[in-house]
Amino acid sequence: MSSFYRLNNKEWRSVLLTDVPQYKPTVIAWYFDAWGRRDPNNTLESYTQKLETFIQDGSIPAHFVICDDERLIATAHIRKREIPSYVDYEYWLGGVYVDSNYRSQGVAKIVVNSVIEEAKALGITALYLQTEDLSGGLYAKLGWKKLHQINNKGCEVIVMVKEL
Repeated sequence: MSSFYRLNNKEWRSVLLTDVPQYKPTVIAWYFDAWGRRDPNNTLESYTQKLETFIQDGSIPAHFVICDDERLIATAHIRKREIPSYVDYEYWLGGVYVDSNYRSQGVAKIVVNSVIEEAKALGITALYLQTEDLSGGLYAKLGWKKLHQINNKGCEVIVMVKEL
């Protein structure tokens, strides 16, 4: 899977992380710095193992990246059953992360939409997500609907859905 996008006179592509393994260490560092440090039991090594296990699952194309010819710009993934108490919510969008040099340029919209397009191609009819932005932020602007507000692992989040 590879798709091309034009934004700000630049051409970027969306590919599976498995197709560009050189970017795995950057994705792991981004995730660990953004979310992993919250729990003192997490380590960079545990996040590396978690990503490797996640990628090797093989049940769905899990991890997407946006890149140009020279660098990684953003990432996101599809995963199954992110919050155990919501067993009926099967597929989740997660790990949406944009390099700080590319924020506020529409890149998050590109990575989210590329995951949505791949989910549709796989026959997935609904995607769920959780966000700490209780207004829904970007996701609300992209048509995601708020379902619940909960405390997940000590953090207030809203759970949203996008019917595909």
